[in-house]
Amino acid sequence: MPIIDCRVLLVVALTTLLCFKCASQQMAPNVSYSETNDTSLSNMTLVPLRSNSNSSPKYNGTVSNISSPDSLTFQHLPHSPIWQNETFRFFFNPLSINDLVVASNRTVDFNCTSNNILQYVNNGTGSQSGNFSQTKDRLDFSNISLIVVIQAHDREIVGLLLTKDTHDGETHKSEKMAEEQPVTSSLIYKSIQLNSANNFTVLAMHMGYATMSVTLTDTNDLEMVKQGAYQTLAHAEYDIQATRAVRPSDFAFNCSAAAIAILISFGIGCVTDTDSLKKQLKFPVSLVVGFCCQFLILPVLAFGIAMMLPLNNDVRFGLLCVACVPGGGLGHVAVILGDADLPLSLAMNLISIVAMLGTAPLWIFVLGQYFYRDHKVIPIYNFEIWLASTFFAYTAGLVINRFKPAVADGLLTWIIKPLMLLASILYITLGVYINMYVFDRINEYAVLSAFLLPLSGFTVAYITGKIFRQKDSFCKSMALETSSLNVLIVLAAIRFSLASNKNSADFASVVPLWVMFTIPGIYVLLAILRFFKGCIGNFLESRKQQQFRHFSIASGIVNQANMAALSAPLFVTEVTDDDQGSVSEKITVL
Repeated sequence: MPIIDCRVLLVVALTTLLCFKCASQQMAPNVSYSETNDTSLSNMTLVPLRSNSNSSPKYNGTVSNISSPDSLTFQHLPHSPIWQNETFRFFFNPLSINDLVVASNRTVDFNCTSNNILQYVNNGTGSQSGNFSQTKDRLDFSNISLIVVIQAHDREIVGLLLTKDTHDGETHKSEKMAEEQPVTSSLIYKSIQLNSANNFTVLAMHMGYATMSVTLTDTNDLEMVKQGAYQTLAHAEYDIQATRAVRPSDFAFNCSAAAIAILISFGIGCVTDTDSLKKQLKFPVSLVVGFCCQFLILPVLAFGIAMMLPLNNDVRFGLLCVACVPGGGLGHVAVILGDADLPLSLAMNLISIVAMLGTAPLWIFVLGQYFYRDHKVIPIYNFEIWLASTFFAYTAGLVINRFKPAVADGLLTWIIKPLMLLASILYITLGVYINMYVFDRINEYAVLSAFLLPLSGFTVAYITGKIFRQKDSFCKSMALETSSLNVLIVLAAIRFSLASNKNSADFASVVPLWVMFTIPGIYVLLAILRFFKGCIGNFLESRKQQQFRHFSIASGIVNQANMAALSAPLFVTEVTDDDQGSVSEKITVL
């Protein structure tokens, strides 16, 4: 008895198409910003910088197109004598931003100092942008002004807010003061004084990681800086993480994902017949092949796909986690609709529920080190708790079906099926809305990996079954069960296990969310191919029947005992049917 019938799949498919159409038309939210107070520079943290005499400068030449900062070309210019041996340092407060909420801004205070200016003052060297003055043993920086170039390397994630004392690539901020919305740019110029408090404001556009580059030039001439006629005195990189706002709906979605995954495991246990499992033990080859495809080949395929595609390490980790937890109710439904072997499917579900308690943490620990080798600890213990919850739910359903089959049928009919239908509709609608960040900036490589993983699992399992000479129904069951992944429990495990780093949890959830749509899409594609294959086969069979020649034997030679058959000539005559007007051939054996 299937957990979800064909009508559920039809409703889910239609709802999916409608929701994707609505998601594609959704506009980006309006950016709002608020005033932020400056923080005292007493808490500033030193950022180590390279001496300009030992490293190549970041900006040191002529600008070819100021509106496109990524396409700058430079011409080397010598240092002014005053700055030739200087060592400048940037101080930032805070050191980095790890919790900048999307559609909000924050002001970053910074200071730039030099340790060796005093010796040049004593030597009588003047500055090209002002004169040094000294009061007793204290150096006065009030007349030293230089231009700082601040650039956002990913404008789609974080932008720089233009203020009254900043300039963008082409237009001064004062020319845009009349606009209501905040004006952002990816490249601004700011005149600062050494050893004085300065700041710039960043605005989060979308969730992600971004870097700001802060470059100190050797001139105070804005036009020269815009033309690239300057030399770099100091350069620093400032890291920013833009995160989603924490909402109660996110927590509700994560809890419901875990509850539905546990309910599906309970339902599969309720439909598992122990007598069918005993019969399936007579075919151990198919079980061994299915186990190898699910728990040995599929994680290695996922690791290879993750390393080949240019993905974020968090996205790669999510892809690995999905591949390590096969199973789920969708494969069971696909086996029923695809006329595959149902006892083999139920046996593979039992093996996967038990085996993933050991194989999934092992694969995540071994292969996950390649993604989080330096700065993160993989939460294996939390994953094990969520996997154990599905095991206990499946065991409870199996026990109920074994001793109270009528109760199991009642639970399936009156509780599990209606809840699955409701959950499918809610996940396609509210689930897409709650996780709109996945569809707001679609990562084509993440979608490709979510499509390649189940498709490669299906292909490898089917071919492996054919190699070991298994029946076609067995091969289809192994392929469908290998390509079906327990996405919901993985999604809940990732969200709750990586809760300390919200960005990592959100990025690692991208692939599981896409797999929720790609697996049904692959099954629908296979059903369409099967339909066309059947249509082509029926067409060829009808053509073959039309071309078949109907022979009618009017008489023949009867072989009696101990007598040899005698060959006789054949006479073919055409007979016309007056009623239908058709011509047939009549063969007479003499």
